[in-house]
Amino acid sequence: MTPTILEQIKQDLRRLYLGDMAQNLEQVLEAAQSERQGHLDFLARLLSAQLQARQARSLQKRIRKAGFPRNMTFESFDWNFQPGLNVEHLKDLQHLGFISQHQPFLIVGKTGTGKSHLAASFGIRACEAGFKVQFFELQKLLSLLYATLADDSTDMLLSKLTRLDLLIIDAMDHIRTKPEYPSLLLELVNACQNRTSLIVTSRISFQELGSVLGNPSITHAILDRLFHRAIVINIHQGRSYRTEGPDAPKHLQEHPPATLD
Repeated sequence: MTPTILEQIKQDLRRLYLGDMAQNLEQVLEAAQSERQGHLDFLARLLSAQLQARQARSLQKRIRKAGFPRNMTFESFDWNFQPGLNVEHLKDLQHLGFISQHQPFLIVGKTGTGKSHLAASFGIRACEAGFKVQFFELQKLLSLLYATLADDSTDMLLSKLTRLDLLIIDAMDHIRTKPEYPSLLLELVNACQNRTSLIVTSRISFQELGSVLGNPSITHAILDRLFHRAIVINIHQGRSYRTEGPDAPKHLQEHPPATLD
């Protein structure tokens, strides 16, 4: 094959939006020649290069759109730091059956125990499995819902959120609340029930949410729905990565501050 023909093939592949095949053509061709591959094996390897690159881009796009605070994965989670965690149970949950079954997943624990890391790790694993995921801090999510009251577009936003496979609500604890927030949150939880799986993290017990949101009766209704069929992980007795972890300031590792459960 002359260089002219090779370049022509590359150009044609790019025109067909098969740029990864064009980029890998020479490498795959050299491998095919050195390994004396048949035509079908050569074509299969070239197609595989295109498919893998496209899948990798699609995954990165899903992760960017999900809005994770940073790239927190199971691979970077220190399973030995929290001896009270049921590691086997958490690893079983990585198969993501709770998403297919639209179950809520509640993670409770004091500050710094890895709640957000676990939530984001499940979210990234869900992205890898092809699920549609969105990550919000509760304060941001409630602000977005509140803004829809101005133009009566609440139902539109709820419809968008319930088209997700997994909605992660981080930091459901101390927020700057408004009188409308409890009702809006109840609308969201109602809309997601049996349609969209929720992961919710909180550093306070869920029983305290009534005082946080400012409407105990509506909060009770929210919790009733969240706890229905829920998976609950409680790490209130866990250690804080911020004060006792390997990256904590030395004086905090030696004398960690007292924290309230």
